[in-house]
Amino acid sequence: MRFGSLKDKVALVTGGAKGIGKGLARACLQEGARVIITNLHEDQGRATQKELGDLGRIRSEPCDSTERDQVESLVNDIMQEEGSLDLVFSNAGAGDQHRVLSAQPEEIDRIFSTNFRSAVNLAQCCVPRMLEQGSGGHLMFTGSEHSVSLPKGNETLGFSFYGATKHAMLIMAEWLRNDLLDTEVSVSVLMPGPVLTESVINTFEMLKREPDNPDLRAIFSKEVEGLLRERAITTDQCAAIALKGMRSGLFYIPTQPHIFDDIESRFGELKASFEALNLK
Repeated sequence: MRFGSLKDKVALVTGGAKGIGKGLARACLQEGARVIITNLHEDQGRATQKELGDLGRIRSEPCDSTERDQVESLVNDIMQEEGSLDLVFSNAGAGDQHRVLSAQPEEIDRIFSTNFRSAVNLAQCCVPRMLEQGSGGHLMFTGSEHSVSLPKGNETLGFSFYGATKHAMLIMAEWLRNDLLDTEVSVSVLMPGPVLTESVINTFEMLKREPDNPDLRAIFSKEVEGLLRERAITTDQCAAIALKGMRSGLFYIPTQPHIFDDIESRFGELKASFEALNLK
């Protein structure tokens, strides 16, 4: 479903108290939507609610999206209070760094629960409600450039299982899109590269204060830092692209041009494999 206007639409943004989620919440408010944000930390949620309150109607609700019953309760509350649910931004997530050979089972389980299971919970709890209400709706998953590749220049970051969760989110969303083909509910995947979230800004500030810190430089070499700074966009820029992509009816919504080169690199390697095996 495409939205020409967000005026009086009801939008749920998980992880909406900071980062990309906060940018999405702000953008929706600026277009007249009624916004509900979630966050694990109530104080942070209330602070964002206060900060953005002058832009329109916003409320913050505590919700752990990894817990199905909490998501179900939240959706029930939204339907009761607002009467509809038009837009859902499945944005809650974490960017933990883990190496394939050293990550502990509990660390892998935690990041899959945070980044992937939470997205499944949102889909299973929200999409049936949007189908029932008859007016349609849209569900946008916040994926990543890591949904479609190992981005060039990111090799030292140790995002192996973060990338795995974003790959999983993408294929799950592709299946969901297929399941919803003949309905008024649409799906998309936002695929941002580096975004100037609070954590990224904090990392840049630490690198500026301690440019020769060996622990930091083991992860963020000067070359990696340079690439990240060059490619980074603001949360507001990311949100503007997200809404533009949604309005254009796009399923894949990349946010920076370098992502195309990474996709093309993977495609080239796959193509060479087909040619080497005489499968063309």
